Amino acid sequence: MGVIPPIDEADPTSHARSPYVMDIVNFVNMFALTATRRKILKGFLAYRTCLSQVGLTDGFQWVDGSFTENIELTERRSPNDVDVVTFFKFLPGDDDSSVINRNPELFDHDFVKKNYQVDSYYEGLDAPGHYLVDRTVYWYSMWAHKRDLSWKGFIQIPLNPQLDVVALTILNASNAEEANNES
Repeated sequence: MGVIPPIDEADPTSHARSPYVMDIVNFVNMFALTATRRKILKGFLAYRTCLSQVGLTDGFQWVDGSFTENIELTERRSPNDVDVVTFFKFLPGDDDSSVINRNPELFDHDFVKKNYQVDSYYEGLDAPGHYLVDRTVYWYSMWAHKRDLSWKGFIQIPLNPQLDVVALTILNASNAEEANNES
């Protein structure tokens, strides 16, 4: 209850399973339900913009945590942040140090959590295959269960700076609409 299902329960052996691929526009439309969630989404979109600015534009993000659950119903509280693992490929000529040097704070977990409300982690897709399998298994096993060990699903969002702009426009419009309704 209140979580994304890990598999298609009607067809449990199908490929329709977590992580479910969704673009950022659909993600914003699905989860911008409250002022708190919209604030977190605004931080998430700003974070994605910063990733793009340092050259991380090829890849995807696994998104999880209480933000992707109906935490308001199940625990009677709002989410505090959104949990994100960014899987990325470097642009030609880039490496860890060149990307990090463009914006060191972006790779400071505590800074990102405080300033963007994103619990952030990174995995490079240019790593050797055995390492990628190990890291994928790690993140999948971490995120496929709640703390009470019940199964749940999560979402995969492609990095796409153009759609981030569209999503931010939609989010700003929903914030403006809410402000008009309150006055």
